[in-house]
Amino acid sequence: MDVLSNVLKVTNLTAVPLGSREFLAPWGLRIDELDKPMILLVRRGSMWLRSRGAEPVRLKAGDLVLLSSGTGQVLSSGRDTAELEHYTQAIARSHNRVVPSLHGKPDPSAESTVLLGVTYEFSQEGFGENDRAGLLPEIIRLSAAQSNEDSELQPLLQLLTQEASRRDIGFELVQPRLLDALLIYVLRAWLRDQPEGSAGWLGALRDPQIRRALTLIHASPEAPWTVESLAQQAAMSRAAFAKRFADLVGEPPLAYVTRWRMDLAAKFLRESREPVARIAGKVGYLSETAFAKAFRRRRKMPPGAYRYQRSGRVGSGSAKVRPNL
Repeated sequence: MDVLSNVLKVTNLTAVPLGSREFLAPWGLRIDELDKPMILLVRRGSMWLRSRGAEPVRLKAGDLVLLSSGTGQVLSSGRDTAELEHYTQAIARSHNRVVPSLHGKPDPSAESTVLLGVTYEFSQEGFGENDRAGLLPEIIRLSAAQSNEDSELQPLLQLLTQEASRRDIGFELVQPRLLDALLIYVLRAWLRDQPEGSAGWLGALRDPQIRRALTLIHASPEAPWTVESLAQQAAMSRAAFAKRFADLVGEPPLAYVTRWRMDLAAKFLRESREPVARIAGKVGYLSETAFAKAFRRRRKMPPGAYRYQRSGRVGSGSAKVRPNL
């Protein structure tokens, strides 16, 4: 069981290409309401990245940045550009993939900046959306030098650039798969440089004993896991395991087990017509009543109501599912 792949599958990860955009200086963009992770690759020129509480960073051609949440980040042609517009508004007013200067008069002496962008969407109320702060770091920045030295990431970026430029036959099939891989390769490249015991949930996957526990939870969510049984599988004492798990993952072992079970159950409810009792058994509950109580605590509604609200119609040509209130 590959835990990261399992999480991304359950949350229905979907890459949404933003395409390449050429920005004519002077320009400035604010990203203050980002509801989806975004990767931006500087294909040409340069720009400044400003984040709340941090010094501005200049990004050059070949540099890459992943933003997982909107907390006041600013992208701009100048270090101190004050006039800003929202990123989505700038994209909306772009013509032929060229974003005009905010001031209406491009600076002829300034090189334009070309950005290749992609956002990543997750299913409603899954691990990747509500708990994304635990899954992805707020900002990942990889320099062109770091990317060029990475034997996985460098050829992938070359392929993405070529595909975006040529748009040859099969482009619409190839590009989404490359963009899915991009997120994984960026996370791998970033994680290699993080110190042990850091990097949150992703960093926990590097700890052999905690990774084993996470793997077991994801491989067999229906098993009657206890802190003692997980600690035994990790070859640790109960107290040491509980502390390390909470420190690295960000929550106690059984809280993680319950959350993952509810995320799986939500996926089953959205995408299948299986009875609620059967779904309860698949995620470790012998009693449908106990499952319904746990699900209500997590999703603020009963399983049947959740299914009705989130899916409406389940399966091809199926009738609407009535809420089990």
